[in-house]
Formats: sequence, structure tokens, C-alpha cells
Amino acid sequence: MTDEERPEATEEQGAGPGTIEAPEDRSEGAAGPAPGETSFEAPRAGGALRSLVVPVLAFITALILGGLLMVFTDQEALRAWASFVRSPIYALKVSGQVVLEAYQALFTGSLGSPIGIVEALASGDLEEIQVAFRPLSETIVAATPLIFAGLSVALGFRAGLFNIGAEGQMNAGAITAAFVGFTFTGLPVGIHVIVAVAAGFLGGALWGAIPGILKARTGAHEVITTIMLNFIALRTLDFLLGTTAFQRPDRPDPISKVVAPGSELPGITGSFLRVHFGIILALLAAWGVWWLLFRTTKGFEFRAVGSN
Repeated sequence: MTDEERPEATEEQGAGPGTIEAPEDRSEGAAGPAPGETSFEAPRAGGALRSLVVPVLAFITALILGGLLMVFTDQEALRAWASFVRSPIYALKVSGQVVLEAYQALFTGSLGSPIGIVEALASGDLEEIQVAFRPLSETIVAATPLIFAGLSVALGFRAGLFNIGAEGQMNAGAITAAFVGFTFTGLPVGIHVIVAVAAGFLGGALWGAIPGILKARTGAHEVITTIMLNFIALRTLDFLLGTTAFQRPDRPDPISKVVAPGSELPGITGSFLRVHFGIILALLAAWGVWWLLFRTTKGFEFRAVGSN
């Protein structure tokens, strides 16, 4: 049948089963997708909002459970709840005061006092400003290695592997990075810090490769092997800190030698606060993991295997 002989569907007949109608001619002023088309903007926004639901709910749940734990372990609150029938308002007031004081101390100690920060900035005194921002600086310093550890765990989870050995891998990386830091003291400043950071990554990667090899060769479950390797790394660190190669000569307790200044990551504010450029590397690593998982073929393979 030629194109001239093929019958066309009219408005009265409608399109038959299996036929595909041409889309409507949409003018520039037409708003919204045409029938049959799909708009991808709304799902993207909805997906971003949905991705925030779990961490927000986890944060709120942690606060609630932590508050309950504080209430039922505080002696004054327990006494107040013992007389809840006679004075329920008093019991709730005491419980609320206990939780409020604890969380106020928690957030002030980790982020600093907002009032104190404003007053320090208004005064212009560098010493007061340093004291006001020190809690936030120390929190960033402590969170930096945890970001790297969290990314390593998240990457494995996406591939369906349960890496519970982040603590051991961090200890292994700390051992190798510290060893390079206080041993190779003759390296130039810029080279030394790069070598030390690379040694830390390599130590953690090699320690994480052990359960990977065991999984591939013997089928040993990674949850068991990674948990056990956490303790092996910890005891290895304890042992090394008692040797002359690692222990500080003037200290009887297990503490390592001081690394060379050139092997330390430079501070963002110089010597004013301890926060350093490690947090920048951590944020870049977070972006890199996102790019690997959602913008590369290999990342798609990881997610496909993990979802299988």
C-alpha cells in the first residue's frame, strides 16, 4: 500500500489502536506541557525535597529520643514524674528545663553563642572574636574527617555493600599520614602536605581493600570483616604508639611524635583559628562522589548493582 492509498484517521473516526498522533502545534505563548508530554522540572524539585525528608526526620527523632533519655536519667526529673498525678505541670516544666539546658549547652559548645558572637564582632576585639568563634572552628575540624568517612560508607552503600569499617580505615589512614608527617621532614612545604594527605588516603584505602578482597575471594560478609578490622586497627595503633618509631621521646604515655609543620594542612584563617583547608577538600570530595554516582557510567553501574 502506497502513502497515497493509506487511509488517514479523521476526527470522526479517531486514531486507531497502535497509531501515534502527531503532537499539537504549540505556539510560543502556550503554557504547560502538551498532552502526552512530561515535564521534568517538578519531579526534580520534588526529588530534592524528598531527599531532605529523611535527614530532617532523623535529626528530629534524635532530638526527641535524646530528650527522653535525659529526662528519665535525671534525678530531679524522675522525682517530678513520681508526683505526676498530683502535679503534672510541674513534671513537664522540670523535664523541659532539663532538656532545654542540655541542648543549649550542646549547641553553644558546638556552634558558639549567637549573642556572644554578635557582641564579639561589635567590640572589634580580636581575642573576644577568637573565643566566640572557637567552638564553631573546633566543630568543623572534628567534622572534616567524619565527612570523608561518611562519603566512603555512602559510596559502598550505593553499591549494596555495607562498609562498617570506617573507624578502622580512619585509624589506618591516620597512622600512615602521621608517619609521613614526622618522618620525611626534609620535604618542601607544599610537597610534604600533599604526600602526607596522599599517604592518609592510601592507608585507609589499603585497609578497606582487605574486606573487599575477602569478599571477592572467599565470600566473607563485609559487615563482619569490617567490624573486626576496626578493632585490629585500633589495637595496631595502640601497639605502634608504644614503639620508638611512633612514641614521642619525652612522653611515657602513648602519644605520637609531633608532625612537621610543613605536613599540616594550612589554616583558613592562619593561626587565628584551627579550622583548615581540609573542610574545603571534604566538600570537594562530596561533590566528586555525587558526580561519580549520578553523572558517570561507573556510578550508574554502582547504583544498578546496589538496587538489584
